[in-house]
Amino acid sequence: MQWNRMVHTAITAAAVLVLGGQVTTSLATPAFAAREHKPCLYCHIVPGGPRNYRGLYYASHGFSFKDFDNVAEAKLAGAPPDAMGAAAQATNPDYPNVTVPPALNFVVKDIDGNTVNLARYLGKVIMVVNVASLCGNTPQYAGLEQMYQQYKKQGLVILGFPENDFLHQEPGNNAQIKQFCTSKYHVTFPMFSKIDVLGPNQAPLYKFLTSADTDPKFAGPIDWNFAKFIINRKGEVVARFKAGVKPTTPEVLAVVQAQLAQH
Repeated sequence: MQWNRMVHTAITAAAVLVLGGQVTTSLATPAFAAREHKPCLYCHIVPGGPRNYRGLYYASHGFSFKDFDNVAEAKLAGAPPDAMGAAAQATNPDYPNVTVPPALNFVVKDIDGNTVNLARYLGKVIMVVNVASLCGNTPQYAGLEQMYQQYKKQGLVILGFPENDFLHQEPGNNAQIKQFCTSKYHVTFPMFSKIDVLGPNQAPLYKFLTSADTDPKFAGPIDWNFAKFIINRKGEVVARFKAGVKPTTPEVLAVVQAQLAQH
């Protein structure tokens, strides 16, 4: 689901929470959470009490929890992700009609199957990497984690997307991939569910990144496992590095450092 569609249909916290200066009553009920096998606290801090963004959104539209990223929604609204009740009122005057840069206008699943809208990373410097467990480039996981630990406080985030498009070098399922990269390389940066980066089932994000129509400056098929795209704080693709270029090489570090310096 594209973010603009979500934003236009999503609930405006200010409109729902504040009406004539008083907090209104949400339509959310425990049954909404129960039908997706979630505890009532998924919507509420106290059952029947104030809702967070997720609960308000669900109550208003009845959309699946699986299609919603509370962190991204709250960020675009200009409120803390854990805001409840009247505290969840939007501070962004443009919300919910917020324009998200095209490169971040995608909803994906993390490696545990949770919904992640890439809009949650707006304002950070992002490295998007397609990864695999049985490749000659697999030791790059160590360099990626080193870079993440060094620069995450400055605003860097690395997004790892497992794929099996090159010589079946990622045969495992999501649980196996997670166990491998965390136990062997101690990966802590965000990892996502296994996707295709080539072919007819190519993930929409990678179709955007590699298409001459949407990313003309850095278009072209992914060359192998561990190809890297750099997206700046504005959500613009500003660099691409081939799979064999290690993340800790001077040329990669120079781009990352330059983008982190931009505020």
